[in-house]
Amino acid sequence: MRRNHHPPPPGGTALLMALLLAPLGGACAAPADYPAEHIYDTSVGPDEALVNVSVVSSRWPDCSTLESAVADIFRLEGAAQGSDQAKALALWKWFRILVSSTGGAYAYEGPPGRERIVYDPHKIFTVYGHHQCDGLSWAMVPLWRAAGYMAFDECTHGHTTAALRYRDDDGVQRYHSFDPQGRFYYWDAQHNRAATRTLPVMTGMVYRHLTAPQRLHSLRTSLRIGETVQRCWQNTGHVVPSGRPGSPVWPKYYEHRPGRTDGIYAVAGEQVQTLQADTDPERFRGQLCDGSENVACSPPAEGRAALHPAERGKAASFVYRLAPPYVAVDAAVEATLLTSRDDDLCRLSLQRDGGGWKTLFEKQKTGAEQVKLELGRQARQAGRPDVYTAYDILIKAEFKTAGDVRGVGMNALRVTVHRMLNKRTLPNLMPGRNTFKVTADRIAPGWALRLDVDYELDAKPLRQEHTIRRFPYCFRVEAPGVELRKIRNYDQDFGREAVRMLSYRMALVPAARAPADAGLKAEEALPEFRRSFPHPADMTNRRAAKTVETDPMQTSGFFPQGRQVSGDKARMQELMLQFRQGADSDVRKWQAAQELGNYPEGADVLCKKLPSADIDLTLFICKALAQIGDAKAVEPLLKKWQTAPRGAPGTRYIPDALAEICRRQAGKRSPVWDRRVVPALVGKLKQVRFDFRFHVAHALGIIGGREAQKTLKDLAANDPFPAVRAQAEAALKKTQKM
Repeated sequence: MRRNHHPPPPGGTALLMALLLAPLGGACAAPADYPAEHIYDTSVGPDEALVNVSVVSSRWPDCSTLESAVADIFRLEGAAQGSDQAKALALWKWFRILVSSTGGAYAYEGPPGRERIVYDPHKIFTVYGHHQCDGLSWAMVPLWRAAGYMAFDECTHGHTTAALRYRDDDGVQRYHSFDPQGRFYYWDAQHNRAATRTLPVMTGMVYRHLTAPQRLHSLRTSLRIGETVQRCWQNTGHVVPSGRPGSPVWPKYYEHRPGRTDGIYAVAGEQVQTLQADTDPERFRGQLCDGSENVACSPPAEGRAALHPAERGKAASFVYRLAPPYVAVDAAVEATLLTSRDDDLCRLSLQRDGGGWKTLFEKQKTGAEQVKLELGRQARQAGRPDVYTAYDILIKAEFKTAGDVRGVGMNALRVTVHRMLNKRTLPNLMPGRNTFKVTADRIAPGWALRLDVDYELDAKPLRQEHTIRRFPYCFRVEAPGVELRKIRNYDQDFGREAVRMLSYRMALVPAARAPADAGLKAEEALPEFRRSFPHPADMTNRRAAKTVETDPMQTSGFFPQGRQVSGDKARMQELMLQFRQGADSDVRKWQAAQELGNYPEGADVLCKKLPSADIDLTLFICKALAQIGDAKAVEPLLKKWQTAPRGAPGTRYIPDALAEICRRQAGKRSPVWDRRVVPALVGKLKQVRFDFRFHVAHALGIIGGREAQKTLKDLAANDPFPAVRAQAEAALKKTQKM
């Protein structure tokens, strides 16, 4: 439901793959300050002893980011050097494997009363792993954009699909429609290529406004001393049901039973994360997060606190962080606290995702006390502070005394968090040889990573244990003589093979007590991560297109989409009546606006409505005005353009209409507005996202002129989105031929 390829970048496929494999934080810097997309948090806190650790397999996509996932999908399917259609079909296959199509609803996250729909495509992909048509398209489309191509989710009031733009074998750029919930894609058998849902595209539907945030989730993981992270393929009931808070959709779909592998449990795994406060005076500070102050640690002693204020009369704060990447469902805090005076301060507090601090517990009696606090779904339902649907969790222990500093404080703290994850985006096993690679940016001196990998081969549980001090570190899991089952329904069947992962566990251990393992030699292991290993699943499911393209303008995604001119006055009057009636969201009104493009006399009624048209109707008015090409539309179009980037998706297409009118007026006496169009379009480029810039670049290539050429050169060199750079380069070449 709806609310409210592009060519490789200049330099060819090699540059595209280099872009895809670039470090987190965006594929390309933006020196010209065009707004960037896919911005990832790569900050490092003082408590991170092992920074950005990753465990990936040569036989499965690395889903750390959208970019890493789509690059690995192309590699695995042998499509990295192939045609754009080969890449699109590779993405289609793996997307169908990695997520589950359901008839569910939206996921909501946030504190009580402030829950919001999850739009982040990487969360939908790697945390939840299931959705209805909307969410599946919200995830698939940004994966294609992460490969440097243009794409939108296309929607009516009842259904959403993915529209991927790429170059077909005839050299023409087109959109192509894939339906991840319907489990099929449209096909043009005559031309042997993927087709579109409607002809022209966006007939009775819109290419939606951008829902994906610019700052995206990733699987970036760092470890703290005293922290253990275990990622399990079996979920024990720690799931976030879809649907509005308090009204889950399909409760039986999420109901847990031991050993259940259908419903949400065909997708959901879980992460068990624990953090135990270090009470070693030499090490305790290394665990503490920003905001810690006046802290001290002393050796254990009867009736005395190990973690306590450094100075009396001044508040001490010990802040511990349990970081993402997955969504929290349940959590518990266990602590041994101590006070010796009635006026001592001894308090535990919670902060979730950068919000305000909430008091969990404040000690009222003197002496030692053990407390255990539940912070998950039960706490949410009881109206207590909770971590349900949170990612970044901070626990603060505060102490203050006017007496002996060791008379108040803490002798133990243990925090356990259960998080939901999509197990299909973890490194799964395949028959034959599986080479694993463990990477990290850095590890604190004196520490090593302990990695335990549990898996099953022919129903026999097996374990590998690795102690790692240098990165990258590689090892293998061999699974000879087994084959994958032929699975009819990947949506409800996954992870029940003769070889399968059970869990992997990571923790830091003192290096002096654990001799490091050598692992595989790099020259032996790393080439495996450049090889292709096509998945044997066949996800081919073509639906014949109802009509076949007769002109590329029907599928380019730019306006105009046709050249028809009709003289049927009676039909025009019918359309005008229909256009004036009903709500702007009425699809019949959209269709009337589009068809009015066949009638030059329709320009007046379209221009009159444009200022008040809603975000969707504006799109169809622009489509019609581009087809009519009457100069009288320029002033209302320019005025509406002033509201951009508001008004998307409709205002996205104003540059198309303006460019077509300018093209029609070329050679005629230039009116005053003619000198205002290019500055108006260029003036918005630093304020709008890539979808607007893409259409502005196209328009400038049609209008031409010095200012247009100058702007296109800058876009081609500096825009952070590859599809915009490629479009600008193509448009620049067009202006140079004028």
